[in-house]
Amino acid sequence: MKTTLLSLYFIFFVYFFGYSQNAQDKIDGLKKELNTNPDAKKTASIYSDLTWYYSKISTDSALHYGEKAIDASVKLKDSTLLAQVYSDIGAVYFIKGDFQNSKSNYLSAYKIRKLRNDTRGLAKINNNLANIYEKTQQYKLAMASFLEALSYFESINDEKNCSIIKGNIGLIELKLKNYPKALQYISDVVKYQEKNNFKEELCVNCLNLGNVYLQMNDTLHALQWYNKSVKECTAVGNKKGVSSGYNNIAAIKTEQKKSKDALALYEKSKKEREELNSDLDKTNFNLNLAKEYVASKKYSEAKKILLTTKTFYEKANLRDKLQINYNSLIMVYTNLNQPDSVGFYVRKLAILNEQLLSENTVKQIAELETKYQTEKKEKLLEKSKAAIAMRELEIKKKETQFLILVLISLALIIIAFLIYRQQKLKNKQQEQEFELKSAIAKIETQNKLQEQRLSISRDLHDNIGSQLTFIISSVDNIKYAFDIQNTKLDNKLSSISNFAKETIVELRDTIWAMNTNEFTFEDLRSRIFNFIEKAKTAKENIDFKFNVDDSLNEVKFSSVVGINLYRTMQEAVNNAIKYAEATQIEVKVFQSNNQIQIEIKDNGKGFDIETVDFGNGLNNMKKRIEEVNGHFEIQSIVNQGTNIKIELKIS
Repeated sequence: MKTTLLSLYFIFFVYFFGYSQNAQDKIDGLKKELNTNPDAKKTASIYSDLTWYYSKISTDSALHYGEKAIDASVKLKDSTLLAQVYSDIGAVYFIKGDFQNSKSNYLSAYKIRKLRNDTRGLAKINNNLANIYEKTQQYKLAMASFLEALSYFESINDEKNCSIIKGNIGLIELKLKNYPKALQYISDVVKYQEKNNFKEELCVNCLNLGNVYLQMNDTLHALQWYNKSVKECTAVGNKKGVSSGYNNIAAIKTEQKKSKDALALYEKSKKEREELNSDLDKTNFNLNLAKEYVASKKYSEAKKILLTTKTFYEKANLRDKLQINYNSLIMVYTNLNQPDSVGFYVRKLAILNEQLLSENTVKQIAELETKYQTEKKEKLLEKSKAAIAMRELEIKKKETQFLILVLISLALIIIAFLIYRQQKLKNKQQEQEFELKSAIAKIETQNKLQEQRLSISRDLHDNIGSQLTFIISSVDNIKYAFDIQNTKLDNKLSSISNFAKETIVELRDTIWAMNTNEFTFEDLRSRIFNFIEKAKTAKENIDFKFNVDDSLNEVKFSSVVGINLYRTMQEAVNNAIKYAEATQIEVKVFQSNNQIQIEIKDNGKGFDIETVDFGNGLNNMKKRIEEVNGHFEIQSIVNQGTNIKIELKIS
C-alpha cells in the first residue's frame, strides 16, 4: 500500500493558500474601484491585487491582470511594485504547474529586490524557489534555499515564517524517505500553528502530516490528519487543500477496495479543484482517478485518462509521476490484451528507470571518487606529518637552548621590573600620604569654617534678630499707646514695622542657608511655599505650582548655590505677585541635555524687554545665577506674562 499511495498524495506548500471564499468579494471590490478611473499608480496597484486574488480562483484571469500590472509598473518606473507583481505571477504559474515560467518570474523579482537590498523579500523568494526545486526533484538546491530563508527569519525572530519553512523542510525529508525527521519537523510545526490558531497554515500542514503517516504505513493516523485538514481548509475556504484532502482519503479507500466511497470522494475533490484552474492539480487528480478505474477494472476509462496525463508529465519532465503513469498503462494494456502496447510502455519504463538509476549511480560514483581522493590526500598528509615531526624535533632542540637564554633574560627583566615597581609603589605611597594630610587639613579648615558659620548665625539670630524684634515691638507699642491722628506718621510707623518683619524673614532664610551644607529642590519648594503662604495673606487668589522632575529629586547642591537659587526664585515670585499682579505662577524644574532647567512663569501684566529699565531686582537675579556658573534669561510680553529661565550644569 505504501508504494502505491506514494503517487496519490499532493505535497502542498504553505506559501500558496487559497482564500477563495473571500477572494471573489475582494475582486468585485477592486473592479468597482477600477471603474472610478483612479490615477496611474492606483490603477497599477489594483492590477497587482487582482493578479493575487484571481490566483485563488482562476489562474488564466490572474495572468491576464498580471501582464497589465507589469506594463503599468514599468511605465511608472515603480520597481517595488514590479517586484511584487513578478512574485505574484510566479505563484500563479506554480499553481498551474508551469515551474519553468514560475522560476523565471521569481528570479526577475529576485534581481529587483537584491538591487533594493530587500533582505526580507529575498528570503521569501528563496522559500518560493525552493518549492520549485522540490517539485523538479532538485532536493539539494531546495534544501539550500530553504535553509538560507530560514537563517534570515531566525535572525529577526519571525517565528511564523520560520514555522512555514520548517514545514517545507519536513516535506523535503519526506521526499528523501527520511520519515522520522519529516514527522518531527511537521509535527512541531502543527503544534505551533495549533497553539497560535494559524488556521490557514494548519489546513496545509495537517495534510502534509497525513502524508508522512501514510508513508509510514500508519493509515489510521493518516486518515485522522486528512480529515482534520479537510475541516480546517473548509473553514478558511482553501479549495486546493479541501480537494487534496478528499483526494488522499479517496486513495486510501481505493486501496481498501471501497470503490464506491473512493469515487464519491474523487467527485468531491474534482468539484473543488475545477474552480482552481490549475493544470498540474487537474493532472494529478486525473492520475488518481485513473488508478481508481484500474482498481475497479474500468480499463478503457483508465486508458483514456492515462494517455492524457502521460503527455503532461512528459512535457513537464515529472519523472516520478511518469513512473506511476507507465506502470498504470502497463497494467491497463495487459488487461486489455494489447501486448504491443504493454511492451512499448515496459521499454519506456525501463529507459526511465535506467535514467534515474544512472543519475543515482553517477552521484554514488562521484561520492566514491571524492572519498578516494580524500583518503589519498590523508595518506599523503600523514607522510608529510612524519617528515614535519622530524624537523620539529630538531627545531625543538634548538628552541630549548634558545628558551634557556630567554628565561635567564626574562628573570633579569623581572628583577629589574620588581625593583622599579617597588620604587614606584614607594613614591605612590608618599603621594597618598601627602594627599591624606592635605585632605585632613581641608576637613579641619571646613570644620572651622562651619563652626564660624554657626557662631555667626547664632549671633545674627540672638543679637540682630532680638534687636529687630524689639524695634517691631516698640513701633507697635507706640501705635497702640498713642492715639496717632497723623495718617502719614501712622503709615510710616507701619512701614517700619513691616520692613523689620521682612528683615527678620530674610535673616531667618540666611541663617537657614548658612546652617545647611547641602540643598535639594524639595528644600527650595518648602521655603518657596512658606513664602507664598505669607503672600496669600495680602493676595488670596494666587494659584501656585512647583513641579520637580522625579529624576532630579536626589540632586544636591551647595549652600551657596542653594541660597542664590532661593533668592532668585523668591524675587521672581515676589515680582509676579507684587508688580505683575499675577494670579497663576508655575515653577518647573526638569533635566535637558545634562543640564538642570528651571522655568518660572506667570500670567501677569508683563513688560516690554526692549524698553524697560532693569532695576536692582532683575540685575541681582542675573548676577546671583551667574555667580554659580549658571545662565539667566528673561522673556516677557505685555499682557501675556513673564517667563524666567535658569540653566545649571549637573555636577
